[in-house]
Amino acid sequence: MKNAPIFIVGVPRSGTTLLAAILGAHSRISCGPETHFFRKLTKINADKLLLPDTWPAAAIDFVYSIDHTSFSDNQRIPLIQKYQIDPEQIAEYLRRKEPSIPNILFSITEQYMAAMGKARWAEKTPEHILALPAIRMHFPESPIIRIIRDPRDVAISLTKVPWGAMSLLEALLLWKRMDDESNPFVQADHLTYSLRYEDLITSPEDELAKLCAFIGEEFEIEMLDTSETGKRLNARNVAWKDKVSQPIDAGNRSIWKNKLTRQEKYLSEAIVGGRLRTLGYPTEEGFVHLGEIFPSLSLATKYADAFETLTSKGIRFWQATEAERATVKVYIGDPTNESWVTGNKLLRIFGMVKILIDILKAQLSRQSIYWISGGEPMIWSGYSSQVLKKILSPYQFPPG
Repeated sequence: MKNAPIFIVGVPRSGTTLLAAILGAHSRISCGPETHFFRKLTKINADKLLLPDTWPAAAIDFVYSIDHTSFSDNQRIPLIQKYQIDPEQIAEYLRRKEPSIPNILFSITEQYMAAMGKARWAEKTPEHILALPAIRMHFPESPIIRIIRDPRDVAISLTKVPWGAMSLLEALLLWKRMDDESNPFVQADHLTYSLRYEDLITSPEDELAKLCAFIGEEFEIEMLDTSETGKRLNARNVAWKDKVSQPIDAGNRSIWKNKLTRQEKYLSEAIVGGRLRTLGYPTEEGFVHLGEIFPSLSLATKYADAFETLTSKGIRFWQATEAERATVKVYIGDPTNESWVTGNKLLRIFGMVKILIDILKAQLSRQSIYWISGGEPMIWSGYSSQVLKKILSPYQFPPG
């Protein structure tokens, strides 16, 4: 693993840029701007890039096609421009290489590394946390570093950037989705290292010494000076990356304690409280009920106000133990708009009956039932959904 490429991932706004700047300040390691390489790769038929008859033309076109939006003027900026690599350099590099996905990425990262006078490169794209299996398939010996930050602070930060979330709830659900999808891989992969942002900024030397030992490098005190590498990573001078070139701020943690209202704290812990405990973050609120949602927690953003009010009643949506059973049943949305029952007439009837049985079971087991519908008028929307609306109307929340 001594010279293997390094990949930095994490939910956006978790500290990936700071970590990239720190590693880039190492005498042996370069780290350029986000490539979004694997995120772009999943949108095409990657095998076509490697066909002998079209190599390297198709691969060159793919590299040229990767660009990012500038939020200052909404312009599309080519990746090779951000890396200050000439198009012909990419073409010449790939003409000398065998067809492979790693070589396509090498055409950017290795040339940047050489220009920086380094011996090893790191790549940081937060969203690659959803591409971990692909990274491991193509880079079997590479260390992957996942940086974690208190999801409440992440959510607050995500609501303040132009590309982030429209609400705290949306941001929390984004964090949960990314964590749910990536955590099984992280737990199973022996070359993936998890680092808490809070530990990094409060004990940087200790944490970086452990991290360097993992990736096979010597810790260098110069890594703490990100004044130059931070500026390179923030070449577009976006406000949300300004601090990365400044001295590490140990106070930039637990922002949620003063920024969130009591209701927002309930909301946060209702959604990610289980992971907060597992990751060692403090919790403040008490929950007496375990809720079960139908058809999907993702619908909560559409009915955010009612959902936030509901969670403040002491209802959470994660199990404290594997044996715990839900005491609250929450139905979200309009049966028609959210497609609770779909398919042909027979399938819709079957789906409706299944939901009705579920409601009956909840009643018999003395579960509390809530229907967050948005309060729309009971307009005609087909027999199946109309029956469901009628059955659930006594449980509408908030009450009509």
